[in-house]
Amino acid sequence: MTEIMISIKPEWCEKIISLHKRYEIRKTMPTSRSLPFNCLIYQSGGGGVIGEFTCDSIEDIRPDEITKEKLKDTCLSVEQAKDYAAGMTLYKWSIRSLVVYPEPRPISLYGLDRPPQSWCYIYGNGWHSVEGTHMENGNVVIDPKDGDPDD
Repeated sequence: MTEIMISIKPEWCEKIISLHKRYEIRKTMPTSRSLPFNCLIYQSGGGGVIGEFTCDSIEDIRPDEITKEKLKDTCLSVEQAKDYAAGMTLYKWSIRSLVVYPEPRPISLYGLDRPPQSWCYIYGNGWHSVEGTHMENGNVVIDPKDGDPDD
């Protein structure tokens, strides 16, 4: 399955976590449109990777189709969407099977040295082994440091 890391502002992350925001609006989409794909959520502003979701549908919204009905569960007003679109087609990415991590994960676990400006593909198996980490039940786990009181 294709894996993508998507940068999302903290206020939108809160709406996603609270399940108020069920769709993410973007100006671009993956070129292959191979669905479903996995999205790692990077909380912009240095928040780290806070979770992931599956995108199983993408709907095109042309500028003349931006309506309250089309924007349902996006947490955007018609005015906000039209301003953001600036006359271009928007893409409504579905947010399904949300998983919120107990602790944010550094982007370096996914082979990146900086977060994506909007979104980017993650190649390989979705993460790159980093010293001090291991996989456990399909999740990247950061090993505790020696001497940590939580050992």
